[in-house]
Amino acid sequence: MSCDSAGWQVPGLPGLSQVLQAKGSGIVASAASAEAATNEDSILEFAKNDNRRMLHVVYRVGDLDKTIKFYTECLGMKLLRRRDIPEEKYTNAFLGYGPEEDNFVVELTYNYGVDKYDIGTGFGHFGIAVEDVQRVVDIVKAKHGKVTREPGPVKGGKTIIAFVEDPDGYKFELIQRPRTPEPFCQVMLRVGDLDRAVQFYEKAFGMKELRRIDIPEQKYTLAMVGYGDDEMKTTVLELTYNYGVTEYTKGNGYGQIALGTDDVYKTAEAVKTFGGKIVREPGPLPIINTKITAVLDPDGWKSVFVDNIDFAKELE
Repeated sequence: MSCDSAGWQVPGLPGLSQVLQAKGSGIVASAASAEAATNEDSILEFAKNDNRRMLHVVYRVGDLDKTIKFYTECLGMKLLRRRDIPEEKYTNAFLGYGPEEDNFVVELTYNYGVDKYDIGTGFGHFGIAVEDVQRVVDIVKAKHGKVTREPGPVKGGKTIIAFVEDPDGYKFELIQRPRTPEPFCQVMLRVGDLDRAVQFYEKAFGMKELRRIDIPEQKYTLAMVGYGDDEMKTTVLELTYNYGVTEYTKGNGYGQIALGTDDVYKTAEAVKTFGGKIVREPGPLPIINTKITAVLDPDGWKSVFVDNIDFAKELE
């Protein structure tokens, strides 16, 4: 038995104290929900306004000198720097079409004594914008490189493309375009849920969806996401969804993409908030003190965010 506000006992109905308690709990829950929404909006705003760009892509190769030769002689890249870390038994080489301060570049990793890697089924290709696809293909053939698709228009379009492979089997799509400030223009990765992937990169990484194409006759859809408003002047992630395929193997060859940020701590918070996973908590690296955080997207693709000021100091 319980009493209403006038003191009457009303069987089966809650008393005044219970009603007030329930209302109080609802108010607390609403306040917590509002606070969470405000916090999420704040994180979203940070991700959109953070000073971010794609710095480099990291992957492993079995013969560093052979790969450098292919990239410089066939693809027209320049060797920007090289560093050997004997105590950890690996060597890095950075290559690209311009200085690292302004351009997206390749970071090749050679681990002592390892001459072969599994690329897996998830990694797709890198995209290189060139003014004359046929000329580059001819150079690749002259250097005994592998051409997997001869130059010609893309299916359903007019853009001339070709595909070649480097000595380790990483694919490069050659895309015919006028001269561009960012020739290294694409990294293609396969994902199991395109909408989920795009939403994650928009919210957690602060990117924009620049273009989406559905190719039903070939049973795939792709979305270009990146920073800036012009796909032709920047590097983008080409996220590809193959109808009905939700999982891919990662292999041990492809590593990660590095991106710049003004705050690795807030970036890690954004990734956790919007469905990603932190695999290295934000903070300074030993010895060099560069602040980073390493994260996974919902498909398990790894990215590393690097503090912009610390990265600039590394390049001095």
